[in-house]
Formats: sequence, C-alpha cells, structure tokens
Amino acid sequence: MGVPKILGNWKVVLLSFLGATTFWFFSALGKEYSYRIKHPINFVYNSDSLVAVKPLPDFVDIDVSGGGWDLFRESFWFTEPIVFELDNPAAIRYLTRPTILPIISDQLSEYRINFLFTDTLFIDVDRKISKVVNLKIDSAQISMDADHRIISAISLTPDTARIYGPTSFIDTLGRDFFIPLDADDIDKSFDRFVKLGLPEIFEIRSDPPTVNVGFEVDQFDKLELGALVEMQNFPSDSSVFVTNPNVVIQFVVQSELREEYFAEDFKVVVDYNLIDKADSTAPAIIVFHPDHVIEVETTPDSLAITYEK
Repeated sequence: MGVPKILGNWKVVLLSFLGATTFWFFSALGKEYSYRIKHPINFVYNSDSLVAVKPLPDFVDIDVSGGGWDLFRESFWFTEPIVFELDNPAAIRYLTRPTILPIISDQLSEYRINFLFTDTLFIDVDRKISKVVNLKIDSAQISMDADHRIISAISLTPDTARIYGPTSFIDTLGRDFFIPLDADDIDKSFDRFVKLGLPEIFEIRSDPPTVNVGFEVDQFDKLELGALVEMQNFPSDSSVFVTNPNVVIQFVVQSELREEYFAEDFKVVVDYNLIDKADSTAPAIIVFHPDHVIEVETTPDSLAITYEK
C-alpha cells in the first residue's frame, strides 16, 4: 500500500520541477543579454553575367545586445541572412567596416550592435565571357599499349568550341586548346565522344560540351638485327678507325607489313668530322631505312674511335 503513495509523491515533485524550470526558462528569455554571434550573410548580384571565383564569406562576426528570444533563435540559425546587394562586384575586391556596419544595423534592427569583429569582407567576382578555341590533341600524350601505334590522322568533330567562364580563366586560354584523353593502354581503334577536360568550377563550360575523337590503331612488332657501320671522311691511311664497327639496329614495324629484313636494308654511318675529341667517340647515324619502318635506333648509339700511334 505504501509504494503507490511514494510514486504519487514523485509525480508531484517531478511536475513541480518541470513547472519551475519552464517558468525560469521563459523568464530568462524575457531579459536582455549581450552575445557574440556569427550571423549568416548572402551576396546578391547578377549571376547571369557574373560569377564568384572564390567562395564568398558566409557570415559576419558581431557582438550584439538583444532579447533572450531573439538570441535563442540566433543560436539555432532560425534567422534570415543579412543581404549585401552588389551593383558592380567585378570592380571591387572587398567591403570594409564603414560599409558593412550600416547594412548590418539596418537589417538586424532587433539588436543593438556593440562591436563588429569582421572588419573586411573579401569579394572575388568576375565577369563571365567566352572565347572560341581550336581543339587539338597531342598524340604524344595519348596512352597507347606497348605493342600498338596510331596509324591515321586524329579527327575531332567539331574541331572548334566556345568556352565560357570567368575573365580570369578565359584570359589564360590560347588559340589552341588541347583535349586530354581519359583512356589508358589503347590497343584498338578509337571512336568516342569526350569532354574537353575543363575545370568543373566557376561555371566553366563549353559549347559543345563534348567532341567526337577518332583514330585508327594497329599492332606493331619490335625487331632488331646486327649490322656494320660505314666510315665517312676518315683518313685513307687507316690511322683512325672505329674500334668496334658492329651495332644492333632496333626498329618497329606494323605487324601486317612485317617482312624479312637484312642489314643491307639499312645504312648506318660514323662521320670522322663528328668525332668528340674529349672522349674519342662519334655518333652512329642512321641515314637510310625502309619507308614503313619507324622508331629506328642503334645500340650503342655512339662508337669508340681508335687512333694508330
């Protein structure tokens, strides 16, 4: 019989406590306080012709005096941002305290502004402009499979584009714009639409947004064969000669054009007039090779020279 009575007493105590707390809370909110707040701000400008190239400030740091209810709403961001209307933001780079304070005071009329900690709001807004560029692709930057090469011209359709963006970016563009290919180890003919690779910031875009890139690819074989170099302009008395006239010729050829090659199909010379006196060596120069052979080189690429005493 005693337990229900104790529970009833606890209910009375709890309700009394909640009532007293609620009364204190509402009473406290009715008083005036000083408080440091970070109030949200918003910049308004013509976004059709202008763009922010750096993040704009999103609050001002101020010390205010005001009613508890107002400060309670401020603490939970139940408030409208202060609006800064920018008529010509591309011509200015910052707003200082004398400019900021009247705007804040006017729009935060429920507060008394004690101090403005934010002394400067930096603004970086550019005009939007555009430029027509010629589209290019640097074939040397295309990632090819080790055994494959491009065997045709690289086509771009269309081969021009208009790029839109802030003045500070557009002014960095030259007449030619090189498109990166987001593909690795290409081992077959390429034909796809690709983006121009523009930065995805500051509302930078292009018209058209993509272009068609195409080129033919085929497999190549790497071959080598041994050969003797020919000496040019050396003394006829043989007092100077190539110490070891043997080289290995390395070259690459399209697989379907591969045939049997002989040393006579290539000509490698060492010219007496090109001897480096400092180390007594001369370069091995390839002066002739079959038309369809590419990437021709010799090992070694320079040869030692011997002088008879």
